[in-house]
Amino acid sequence: MISLSRRHLVSYLIASFFAGIAASVAVPLLASRAGDLFWPSEDKEIVRVTSPDGRVDAVMIRDNCGAPCYFGYSVFIVPRGMNPSKGSKGTIFYADDMADEKLTWKQPHLLSIGYSRALIYSFRNVSYPLHEFGKEETWLYKVEIQLAPTSTGFSYLESRDL
Repeated sequence: MISLSRRHLVSYLIASFFAGIAASVAVPLLASRAGDLFWPSEDKEIVRVTSPDGRVDAVMIRDNCGAPCYFGYSVFIVPRGMNPSKGSKGTIFYADDMADEKLTWKQPHLLSIGYSRALIYSFRNVSYPLHEFGKEETWLYKVEIQLAPTSTGFSYLESRDL
């Protein structure tokens, strides 16, 4: 049996503590990089429609994480010609397994999101696409968003095997 002095034992405990901290930072970073390697995500703008007043664009992005996932669909309303910001901050709609997707401006401040099938994870019915913090007047431009399933009596669960 190996006998450790008190000094060696304390050194091993301190080294183990710092090794644990290093591993808790390094392992998740390596895992996320491995995920990008094996399941690369690809974002593609598939629809961009300018509002009737010409001030904003409705943009639909399709993301593809590879074979294990459905395509994901995100909708943003942005100042005309601008690109949507990454992340969920500006997302007004997010769904998977969407079919027959369509964006239609019904009026200058009314956007319709059409689909025949969609597994919807998030939806906001009002957007302030021109907002700037600290400038109250930029919050006056609002857009209402409506969901518009194209099939009558739509039910996502009925369209899938349960």
